[in-house]
Amino acid sequence: MANCSKGNFLLGLLLGAAAGAAAAYFSDRRHRQVFADNVSSTVERARDSIVEGYYEAKERYNRYRNRLTDEANDLLEEIESAND
Repeated sequence: MANCSKGNFLLGLLLGAAAGAAAAYFSDRRHRQVFADNVSSTVERARDSIVEGYYEAKERYNRYRNRLTDEANDLLEEIESAND
């Protein structure tokens, strides 16, 4: 049990140190602005990647759908001509 409370104490100490370092870092307006700009650009890149992936998937879907439709129509024509 003593090891568990030592581990909890160390975890609390590390979390407190991290929170203190973050508070000190973000107390500077320039650091906050740089951080906000970095997060904003990361979000924009992620959004652009998602949109690009969507349109690529949509194009691929349409291409395969058209190919499948064409092959199904060809097969139906073969079946109809074989029945005649």
